[in-house]
Amino acid sequence: SLFVSDDNNCKDTTYRNILIKDEHWIYIPNSFSPDGDQINDNFCISFNGIRSESFNFTVYDRFSNVVYSTSDLSDLDCDNGWNGNYQETENPLLMNTYIYEVNYKDFEGWIYQDFGTIFLIR
Repeated sequence: SLFVSDDNNCKDTTYRNILIKDEHWIYIPNSFSPDGDQINDNFCISFNGIRSESFNFTVYDRFSNVVYSTSDLSDLDCDNGWNGNYQETENPLLMNTYIYEVNYKDFEGWIYQDFGTIFLIR
């Protein structure tokens, strides 16, 4: 409900039903720069309405080798994030374009899969 009145004491009211849904969304940036300058050093995602138990995120190099993978949504929140290193050895990856695959379910049970690119800048 919205109630308004002006300086002359004229009043009006309007009503509108608002449907609030727990919509899902995910924002995956296309680049980051793990160069130690404390700006954009970790790759992180923003999200809402995703079932954490269904989440899977994998990053591949241009030869389809897995360089990073996680099933823990909190690994990629902006308090943590991926540091741009090869997951098995912790060696820094070269500046290059990498491919990601993400799979998850929303709270209504719909399944999503997406692919994209991440440019790692050193």
